[in-house]
Amino acid sequence: MTAEKPSSRIAPARRGDFRFFTELQTRWSDNDMFGHLNNVTYYRFFEAVVVDFFLREMRVDLFKGDTVPFAAESTCRFRKALSWPQAVEGAFRVEHMGTSSVRYGLALFAKGEEEAAADGHWVHVFVDRETQRPVPIPDEVRATFARFAGVER
Repeated sequence: MTAEKPSSRIAPARRGDFRFFTELQTRWSDNDMFGHLNNVTYYRFFEAVVVDFFLREMRVDLFKGDTVPFAAESTCRFRKALSWPQAVEGAFRVEHMGTSSVRYGLALFAKGEEEAAADGHWVHVFVDRETQRPVPIPDEVRATFARFAGVER
């Protein structure tokens, strides 16, 4: 078994590592007293990227279907400060798919920058809406994820 690299030794994500992007606009209220985006805003932006991916790319309605994704894990590595009124680009890729779970690689870029200001991952476990027990990722969803597969970091 290999140990996971400490966060400080993982290279920042690069724009070329991703195939899906969405634009995010910072708001004045996103800044904290230090003049940059509050840390919770980065997680909100990660969530917005995932939701936008689902809305734009999925051919099935995960919001009303029998199988739904539940967040099981998330991380964020803060690399460079972002601040209002800066435009931000969120990026998404699929890093790993199991039977019932998927790990997304996520990154936030200052508009036009090649190196991520923040990066991390999010794990979704697919569950039966009624029983809330894990179920296999639906084939249609798996096929969509396969189109956005990238390398594990």
